[in-house]
Amino acid sequence: MAFTYNSLQAFTQNYLAPRVVDQTFKGAPYTYWLKENGRLSLRGGALLQFPIIKAGLTGEWYSGTDPATLAVADPFTKAEFNWKLLRVPFMIAEDDILKNGAENSVDITDATEQTATLTMIDALGTGLHGTNSSNTKIVDGLQDMGGASGTAYAGLTDTDFVSPATWIMNIYGVGITSNTLTAQDMRRMVGNVTRGSNRPNLGLCNFSVYAKIWNIAQNVQRFGMERIAKLGFDHIMFESIPIMPDAYAPGSGYGTADNWLYFLNTDYIKLVIHEEMAFKAIAYQPIPQQEVHIGKIKVMLNQVTTQRRAHSVSKVVNPSL
Repeated sequence: MAFTYNSLQAFTQNYLAPRVVDQTFKGAPYTYWLKENGRLSLRGGALLQFPIIKAGLTGEWYSGTDPATLAVADPFTKAEFNWKLLRVPFMIAEDDILKNGAENSVDITDATEQTATLTMIDALGTGLHGTNSSNTKIVDGLQDMGGASGTAYAGLTDTDFVSPATWIMNIYGVGITSNTLTAQDMRRMVGNVTRGSNRPNLGLCNFSVYAKIWNIAQNVQRFGMERIAKLGFDHIMFESIPIMPDAYAPGSGYGTADNWLYFLNTDYIKLVIHEEMAFKAIAYQPIPQQEVHIGKIKVMLNQVTTQRRAHSVSKVVNPSL
């Protein structure tokens, strides 16, 4: 049976794209967590806009017939995120199809699926953990979310806000002992962003920092989460918070004090995907210049938070200490 344009279209839309998307979200701890915990959101619009509390209301103690302050403060502003676009093209050479024949075409499609999946995982993992300070086409990553004071995020800076509202992630310093991570430092990081029952529910770091945390945890038995373990992800529980190593988390590894550890409250984080380009699969007619069948998987999305202060980060961990 000949491999036609219609065959490619059906293969791309019904087989390749769904499998690539599924494996992408299972391919890295952070993307897996977002999907499994309902942190994916479909929506449209020209911009992503979210109301943000910028200041407290005017409350006052009074007695009897004291006159009330009539001026009412507007406590809200808005954060604006731009859509970001990602595409992963793939191609299948005509001679490969002819050499393998229709009965063996699964070998070609499997190889194409694996390549597209690895490319998508790498692009999303790098983007979600990274920064777009040097390339604004990339999603707003966790490093943008954890930017220093005075750094714009979603069109706002922390200097636009009035206490008790803040627009900056809690940035933990060098620790009790300079650049040396301890259980007490992690406790303080969690405590700094805990408001009643509202607390972080995910820790993220690279494998070097994770090895340091694993060493700290040896004196205290920790139990993991079964659904994470089933997928093969390493994790350690710290005060009921899973800490997961992710290869895309920032840091140079052992011997350097530039490794990051996050405690995130993912109730305030979403990966928003445009409803009309949610990993859309497209196939193209062969072009005259090459004897290949071409397709693409495209997505329009961004990572957003409505509460930067709900998250904590240390950027100066040296796992060797």
